[in-house]
Amino acid sequence: MAEAYCGFNSTPGSPGVDLLVAYGPTLLVDIGFDATWSEANSLNAPNPSITQVAALVDTGATECCIDDLLAVQLNLPIIDKIPVSGSNGQHEANVYLAQIHIPSLGFTVYGAIAGLHLAAGGQPHKALIGRTFLSRFTMIYEGKTGTVILKSE
Repeated sequence: MAEAYCGFNSTPGSPGVDLLVAYGPTLLVDIGFDATWSEANSLNAPNPSITQVAALVDTGATECCIDDLLAVQLNLPIIDKIPVSGSNGQHEANVYLAQIHIPSLGFTVYGAIAGLHLAAGGQPHKALIGRTFLSRFTMIYEGKTGTVILKSE
């Protein structure tokens, strides 16, 4: 069983609960597209283009997504365009062939991943980890302490 801590510890002057409210549960992930990686060989992580990227664990997102500008900077291949909806209404998003690897859980999300304008919208995270990912894990969210843990079982 793997566990990932994605909440915030309290520090003097910064209670964990305040940080959790401000930033939401956050995981560090690796992002890229490693054409040599396959799920059949998933004991090894894909070689990422960038590591230690802040990703929001977002129960409001159906799928995992990455920042569109980051995807362009990483030169990820565009494979489609799809309509997406958010607080600013519906718009068309690029879909990239990519991998998001969560080292703390030893888990890789791979395939078609939508690019959203996260940074342009003021979001400090470069990726969203959605419900399709969360359906494989147990999430313990302790709002009063700022503690959030993801567990595989």
